[in-house]
Amino acid sequence: MVGPDFRLNRYLLAVSGGADSTVMGSLFHDAGLTFAVAHCNFHLRGEDSNRDMHFVENLATQWRAPILIRDFDTLTIQQNSGKSVEMVARDLRYSWFRELSTDFDFIVVAHNCTDNAETQLLNLCRGTGLKGLCGIPPVNGKIIRPLLAFTSQEIRQYAEKQGIAHVEDYTNMDESISRNRIRHSVLPQLECINPQFLATTERNRHLLQRQYAYYQKYIKTEKNRIVSENGEKHYINRQLLETCEDRELVLYEILNEYGFSSDISEKLAATTQFQSGKQFYSDSHILLIDRDFFIIQPATESDNKTITIGSLDELKQYFYVEEFEYQQDMVFEKSPDSLYIPKEKLNFPLQIRPWQHGDFFYPLGGKGRQKLSDYFTDHKIDRFSKEKIRLLCSGDNILWIIGLRSDERWKVCKTSTECYLIKQKAEIYE
Repeated sequence: MVGPDFRLNRYLLAVSGGADSTVMGSLFHDAGLTFAVAHCNFHLRGEDSNRDMHFVENLATQWRAPILIRDFDTLTIQQNSGKSVEMVARDLRYSWFRELSTDFDFIVVAHNCTDNAETQLLNLCRGTGLKGLCGIPPVNGKIIRPLLAFTSQEIRQYAEKQGIAHVEDYTNMDESISRNRIRHSVLPQLECINPQFLATTERNRHLLQRQYAYYQKYIKTEKNRIVSENGEKHYINRQLLETCEDRELVLYEILNEYGFSSDISEKLAATTQFQSGKQFYSDSHILLIDRDFFIIQPATESDNKTITIGSLDELKQYFYVEEFEYQQDMVFEKSPDSLYIPKEKLNFPLQIRPWQHGDFFYPLGGKGRQKLSDYFTDHKIDRFSKEKIRLLCSGDNILWIIGLRSDERWKVCKTSTECYLIKQKAEIYE
C-alpha cells in the first residue's frame, strides 16, 4: 500500500490526542518508523483545546518525533463561510496537510471502521450518491488510513490493554452534532437489528467501491467525448450531451466535480429553455449557458478597476511601445494585438478600463459606429471572455478593444508623420 519498503518512507501523523490517533502513533513508534506529528489547535473548547495540544507535545517527546502545531481561529473563519464548524475545521486541517505534504511521503490519519460507517450513513442522509456511499478511502493520494479495518471499540480495548493514555473530547457526546447522533443513537439501533452491522457495512463498502470504479469508466468515456478544455475553461457540448443514454446522470457526475448541486444538473438536463448568458454558481466555479456549450470556469473576484496612465513611460509599463516615422509605402500588420496610432492623437491621460453597456466605437475597417455589445455578439464572444476584456481609452473615446480591434478614428493616415506601435505585453487585468 505504501511502497516496496514502507520502512523507508517519511510519515506525518495527524494526532489529536484521542484514543485512535494515540494508538496509531504508538504503533508507528513501536515499529521503528520515521515520522513527525501534526496537531491542529482549533481553539473551540477553551482550555481543553490547549490541554490536548500539550498532551500531544508530550507524546511527541516520548516518541522522539518532531511536532508541528497550527493554531486556527476557527469560529472567526466559520462566521461568513456558510459552513458548519465541523466542515470548516475539516477544510482547515486538510489544507494544512496539503501544505506540509511536500516534506513527507504520506500523511497518516486515524479514521477507523466505525468512523467509516458513520460517514456512509451521513452521506446517505445528505444524498451524495454512489460516491458518498463508498465511505472513506483507505488511500487518497498521499493520505493513508491504516486503522480502517478496526472498530472504535477494538482500538479502545487495545489502548487499555497496552496502557496507552489519551484524552477525551467532551464534544463527542453532543448529539446536536449529526455525526455524534449517528454514533450514539442510530448505530446502536442498527446493531440491534444486525449485531454484525459494522462488518456488514465494511463488506458493502468494498463492493460499492468496486462498483463505483466500474461505473466511473463509463462516465470517463462520456466525459472525454463531450467535454473539451481551453486553459481553465471547460466546455460541455450541449448537442453531444443530448446523445447520452442518461444525460442527467452524466451531467451530474461532470458538474459534481466542480461543486455544483444535483438540483442544477437536473434543471440543466431537463430543459433547453434557459436563455444564453444565464449563470449558475458553486463555491468554486461558475457555469455559463452559452449557445452551444455549458462553459465552466473557476470563480474569481471580478476586477473592475480603472488604470490611469499619465505619460508615455507609464504606458510602457503595460505595453510594448515603438516609435516610428510613417512612410507612404508602409504595410501595417493586421493584428488584434497591435494598435497603430499617430503621435498627435495619443493624448494623455489614458485609461485602461473594463467595457460597459452603452460603450461604442468605430471598428477599424468597418462601416461606422457600433455598440460593443453588438460587436461581441457578432463575434460570438462568450460572457466569461467579455468580463476579461479591457479598453484603452482617451477621455470618453475608445482607442482600442485591447487584443480585439482598434478604432477607425485613430488609425495612421497619409498625413501622419510620427507614429506609435503599441502591442500587448501581458493580460493587464491580472
